[in-house]
Amino acid sequence: MECKLVRKIWRCTDLEAAVQSIRRDDMLSTMHSLMRKGAKSEIDYVASIWWATWHARNKLLFEGKKPDPRETVAKAKAIVVAYQAMQFKEQDSPSSIKEKEAQRWNPPPSSKLKINVDAAVHAESQMAGLGAVIRNSQGQVVVAAVKSINFQGDVSIVEAKAVQWGLEVASKASFTNVIVETDCSMVANLANNKVSNKTEIWWTIAEIQSSRQDFQSIDFQHVPRQCNTSAYSLAKRALKSSGSVIWWDEFPADVLCLFDGFI
Repeated sequence: MECKLVRKIWRCTDLEAAVQSIRRDDMLSTMHSLMRKGAKSEIDYVASIWWATWHARNKLLFEGKKPDPRETVAKAKAIVVAYQAMQFKEQDSPSSIKEKEAQRWNPPPSSKLKINVDAAVHAESQMAGLGAVIRNSQGQVVVAAVKSINFQGDVSIVEAKAVQWGLEVASKASFTNVIVETDCSMVANLANNKVSNKTEIWWTIAEIQSSRQDFQSIDFQHVPRQCNTSAYSLAKRALKSSGSVIWWDEFPADVLCLFDGFI
């Protein structure tokens, strides 16, 4: 924790103050200290920063690559997102079978269309992919879209950008009654006018709110990752392309295979 590079990495996080007073402790003591301070929810993040820092150290020692602190933090955040998604999927028990069934993707009412959106990040290239898939009440995909953008180190911002991209696609298709689903609870809450102190994301949220005028009705919902797999697959595909692409009604074979059971 006393290493100059490590200090630069922590400055790129929102945990610098929390670890400042305990940075001379060993790793286990640091974990215990954070838990005593009521920061149990940050344990995954701290552990992932340590892992990403160790990886950056090895890159420097064995490959001579000087690490970028922002890139290291971006990798750590991506690790947390992937770990929490896997942890959620593994929390199965006989008593949760009904709950798991309820967490499957469900078609919208006949009067509406459902937009599922997601983002994927490639930290090394500092790029993010956005994916949006729009389905009708029969579960049929009517529009799919991908877009690549620059990634600046905050996963929640690109998740908000994914919502914005989904609304933009729906507006171009002249869809006016929609339900937007994202697996990022922060973005769903902010879009529903719930308060947050994360000011960096507010510019995008403000643009999302202003787009309400383009729709007769619009609802924002948070869903588990397993209800959002098609959008995530499209987001990963977006990382392989540049700019944006929208498919209407007819879809390439490699896009069709990304839809989870609904064509």
